[in-house]
Amino acid sequence: MPPTPVRSLADELRSWDDEALVSLLEQRPDLTVPPPVDLGGLATAAVSRLSVQRAVDGLDARTLQVLEVLAVSPEPVSSGELTRRWGAPVSGPLARLRGLGLVWGGIRSLHLVRAARESLGPHPAGLGPPLDEALGRRSPQRLAEVMEDLGLPPSGDPDTALARLAKHLGDPDTVKALLEKAPANAAQVLERLVWGPPVGQVPDADRPVRAGTAGSPVEWLLAHGLLAVADPGHVVLPREIGMALRGGRVHRRPEQSPPALPVRERKARHVDDTAALSAAEAVRLVEELCSAWGTDPPPLLRAGGLSVRDLRRVATQLDIDETPAALVVEIALAAGLIADDGEADPSWLPTPDFDVWLAGSIGERWARIALAWWDSPRAAALIGSRGPKDGPIAALGPLVERPQARIVRQHVLTDLSVETIHRPSRSDDTVSAMEDASGSGLVERLVWTSPRRSSASQPELVRWALTEAAWLGITGMAAISSFGRALIESTESSGAVPTYGSGSGPEPTAAQVSRRTIEARTAGDLLDETLPDPVDHVLLQADLTVVAPGRLPTVTERELLLMADVESRGGASVFRFTAASVRRALDAGRTGEDLTRWLAQHSRTPVPQPLEYLIADSARRYGRLRVGVASAYLRADDEGLLAEVLADRRAAGLRLRRLAPTVLAAGAPPDLVLAALREMGLAPAAESPDGDLVIQSVPPRRARSGGSPVARRQPPPTATAQALHQAVRAMRAVDANVRRPVTNDSEPPPLVPMDPAGAIAVLREAAASRRALWIGYLEDAGRPVRQIIEPLAVEGGRIRALELSTGKVRGYSVHRVIAVAGAAEGSGGSTASGDEPGQESG
Repeated sequence: MPPTPVRSLADELRSWDDEALVSLLEQRPDLTVPPPVDLGGLATAAVSRLSVQRAVDGLDARTLQVLEVLAVSPEPVSSGELTRRWGAPVSGPLARLRGLGLVWGGIRSLHLVRAARESLGPHPAGLGPPLDEALGRRSPQRLAEVMEDLGLPPSGDPDTALARLAKHLGDPDTVKALLEKAPANAAQVLERLVWGPPVGQVPDADRPVRAGTAGSPVEWLLAHGLLAVADPGHVVLPREIGMALRGGRVHRRPEQSPPALPVRERKARHVDDTAALSAAEAVRLVEELCSAWGTDPPPLLRAGGLSVRDLRRVATQLDIDETPAALVVEIALAAGLIADDGEADPSWLPTPDFDVWLAGSIGERWARIALAWWDSPRAAALIGSRGPKDGPIAALGPLVERPQARIVRQHVLTDLSVETIHRPSRSDDTVSAMEDASGSGLVERLVWTSPRRSSASQPELVRWALTEAAWLGITGMAAISSFGRALIESTESSGAVPTYGSGSGPEPTAAQVSRRTIEARTAGDLLDETLPDPVDHVLLQADLTVVAPGRLPTVTERELLLMADVESRGGASVFRFTAASVRRALDAGRTGEDLTRWLAQHSRTPVPQPLEYLIADSARRYGRLRVGVASAYLRADDEGLLAEVLADRRAAGLRLRRLAPTVLAAGAPPDLVLAALREMGLAPAAESPDGDLVIQSVPPRRARSGGSPVARRQPPPTATAQALHQAVRAMRAVDANVRRPVTNDSEPPPLVPMDPAGAIAVLREAAASRRALWIGYLEDAGRPVRQIIEPLAVEGGRIRALELSTGKVRGYSVHRVIAVAGAAEGSGGSTASGDEPGQESG
C-alpha cells in the first residue's frame, strides 16, 4: 500500500518519532504554553504568527538565507531547485527548518508555512513582489499598452494579459534581450535596485508612458514592464526581473559558515598566570566587601539599590575605581553573598552563605562567584549611566537587569572557547587568543548567529562581557584560561548555555545547577593548582610597614589585616601599622604580647624596635581609662588623666562630672563616650558591671535570608526533557484515540482491589509500556467509578492519564484508586454508580 501523502504540517508531525517532536518543543518552548492537546493542536500552534516570528528571529545567517530562498520560490519546490537558487547544498539548513516546523513536505515538494513567509516582510532577500502582483496594479489599458510595446498579442482579459506578461518577462533570456536594446543609463538604474531595496523614488511614477515616447531610462523600463509602479512616488523592481539580473541566485553568496575569528598564539602558562591573579583578586575584593558590610552595612534606597555615595565609599574601601566596584557588589548579590536584611529600615548585609563561602579555597570561592556572574541577567556596566527617567542607574537596583546581556555573555564566551580550542596550536604549551582584544570578530560572529536580532548595542554588550570575563579570570591575555574553559564546559554539560536569539534563554533546573556546581569544582581545582603556593612569612621593616612577598594563606592574611592597614597591593603587598590598627587588634581581644609573639613567628626579619614601642605603648595605654554604664562612667587609677579629660573642650558634649577622684560620670551612652575619647587620642576600654574588661569586637551582622528580590528576578524555568517526553506521549495518545473508534464494553473485567503502593507500581508499568488499564476510582462525593485509561505519567501522588472514552487528558489522585485491571486492546468506556466523572479531582 503506498504511503499516505503529506498534505499539511499536522500530517508531517504525525510521521515524526518522539525524539524529533521533543526536539521541536525544546527549540520552540513557547509551543508548550499552554500544552497542545494533540498533534493537530501542536501543528496549529507551530504555524501561529507570533510563534513563527520567534523561531525565524533565532535563525543564523545560513538558515535564514535558505528560508528566504524558499520564500521567493514558487511552491512546491524541490531541494534541487533550492540548491540552484542558493548556490550551495541546502541539506543542513533545510533539516534545521524542518526540525523547527517551518517547512514540510517531501524533498521534491517542499512547502513553507505561510507565517514564515509573512515574517520576512514584503521584500525577502531584497527582492520585490512577483511580476503578476507588481504589474497587476496597472489598469487594463496600461497592461494592453505594455503588451503592445513588448510585441505580444493583445488580450481582452486582464488576468490573461498578466499571465502572459509574467511568463514573457519571467524568462531571463527575454530580460537580457530587452536590456541590450535599452537606453544607455537603463542598466545603471536597475543596478541600484537589483540587490535591494527594490524600491526607488520617482516623481509622478504612475504617469502614462510608452516605449516610443519615453523621455528617460526609467520611462523606457516602465513601458517595457521591467519596472512597475509601487505608488505615485515610487517604482519597484519585480521579483523575476531581479532574479534574472542576479543570475538566478537569490543572494550574492551563500553564508555557509560564520566569519573566521583572527587569533594569535599565546603561552598557555602566561595566560593562566595572568587569569589566576585576576581571579584571586576578584575573590579578595568580594570577601573584603562582604566583611566590611557585615560591620557597617549600607542602607537600601527607597527605590531599591545602593546610593551613589555608598558606591563611592565601596570604591574607596577597596581602593578601586567605581566601575569595578559596581561589578563587585553585583557579583556578591548574584552569588547570594549579600542580601536585603528585611528590616523596617533595610540594609545590605552578608548572608549566612558568606560564612560557608569563606571556608572554601580560593578556587572553590572563585567557581561560585564566576558561575553566579555567568547566570546573572544583570549588566553591571550600566551602573552610573542615565536610566529611563534620566536619573543614574543604581547598583543593586532593578534597572540593572538586561537579560540580553546574559545571553550575549554566554554565547560570546562559549563561541570563543569552542573556536580557540578547535584551532590547532603549534605545541601543547600554546593556546589561541583573539588577535583583536576589543572583540570585533566576536561581534561579527554574533551577528551571523542571529542577524535578525542584531542591534546597535551588541558591540557594547560584547565589550562588557570580555572586560568582566578578564576581571574574573575566565580569560587572560584575550584567551580563555584553562580553568575558565573548565567552567564553561561545566555549564555546557548541564544544558545551561542558551542558543543566541532564543529570547531570555533557558533557566537551568535545580538538578542542572547541582550537577554543574559539582563539575565546576574542577575549574576551582585548576585555579588552585595554577596559583603560586602561598608564602609562610612576612618581612617587617623599621618604618612600621610589613611586606608580604607573595600570596599569604587566608588565615595569616586575616590576622595581619586585624593589626595593620593595607598600603598597597600587588605581587608583594605592603601593610602599615598605626596606633589605630593596633588598637583594633586589642579591641578584638589580642594583647600586646600576642601581637609581638605572632609577628616574631611569622617574620623572617626581627621585630623592629619602633614597632615594639608602638605595640607596647598602645597596650599600656589600652584600658587605663574605662567606661561603664551609669548612663556611663569613666574610671581610672590616674587622677591626672581624668583631670585632663574633664578639662578638654572636646569632651564638653559628654556632660562629664566628677564623682570621686578616680571616677567621672557621663551623660552620654558608653558607645558615644568611647568614640569621643578615641577621637581625643586616648585608648579607653569598656568595663562590665562587675568591673571586668569588655572586649569590644563587634560580631558581624548577617541577613536572615540568603535570597534577594533583585537576585530572584530570573526567567521562568523551561520544561525538562522528561516533561517534554510525557507531553509528546499525551499528544500521541489523544491523537490516536481521536483517530480510532472507541467501543464500550458492557462488562468490564473484575477489578482487583489493592493499596496505593501496589496501584502506583501497576500504573507506572502501564505508563512505561503504553498499556490501557481499567481503574476503580472514588469521585469527590465518594461514588465509585470504573474508567478505562492509558496512564501517561505517575508522580507526586498524581496520575496523568488519557481517558479513552472521551479522548481527554485528566488527572487522578493515587489515594482514590481502589482497584485496577488490564484492558483488552481497543476497548474503552466507563461505568459508574452515578454521574459521569467530572474534571480533574483533588
